Amino acid sequence: MKTKALFLLIFILLLVLAGCKTETPAPNQTSDAVSPEVSSQSEAVSEPKSQTEVDAAFKVLPASYPIDILPLAADAKILDVKENPASNGLEIIYVSDNGIDTLCDFYEGALSAAPNLNTDETSDGYMIFANMDGIGYNIMLSKDAMRANPQYAGKTSVYLILSGLEAISSDPQMPEGEGEAWPHLDLPGVPQLEGHIGKILREDGIIRLEITVESAEKVKSYIDALTAKGFSFDTQPNIDSDHMEFLAFKDNSMMSFVYKGEENAVSIEYQK
Repeated sequence: MKTKALFLLIFILLLVLAGCKTETPAPNQTSDAVSPEVSSQSEAVSEPKSQTEVDAAFKVLPASYPIDILPLAADAKILDVKENPASNGLEIIYVSDNGIDTLCDFYEGALSAAPNLNTDETSDGYMIFANMDGIGYNIMLSKDAMRANPQYAGKTSVYLILSGLEAISSDPQMPEGEGEAWPHLDLPGVPQLEGHIGKILREDGIIRLEITVESAEKVKSYIDALTAKGFSFDTQPNIDSDHMEFLAFKDNSMMSFVYKGEENAVSIEYQK
């Protein structure tokens, strides 16, 4: 009787232990599993970035950019794009998760056909120079440039400077439409500057105008018109410069005048 009771107790204990056994998770349940969609670093950097593939929150490449010759990393987030009509060039800044050495190899490979390809090592990256088919390429790679920006800290920054692109026009075009009318009542005694007035702002007795002119000749003529109307200048405007900034005075009024030749843009701020 005691023997039967002992066997029954052992049987019950085995059932309890079997119920408490821990299940081993399947491989796809582990938190460390790697997604098969993640590409290797070399694959990610070698794919060109087209304009339509760029995240809408970031800048896009203009049509003049030679994407077939100098592609961007596949994960590129373009932060800034600037055209430079003076040199028929482009300036592009983007960030990437790719390592700086990988990006250096990538761009050296893209420009390997250039006869004067040269790479210099800097304190935090590389500078790559090349000239090919009349286009100048200057590529700056940095691992520290974005350190102060929490959003992009740890990413590699890529600064591309291109010159000699034929598709970029050196002559800015006048905007379409009539634009705003010259505010004669707000600018008594101030001669009218011929051009397209894109914006007029009024605030606390100050009026601001943003004007696109046809050429630098319009600005030169306007300085003569200001002189003829009795305005004096804090410094004599350099009419041969493609960038002018000066103050003009008459009676108790003051005008701030800024001209940017690359854009044929004029900014006027007038205060009585």
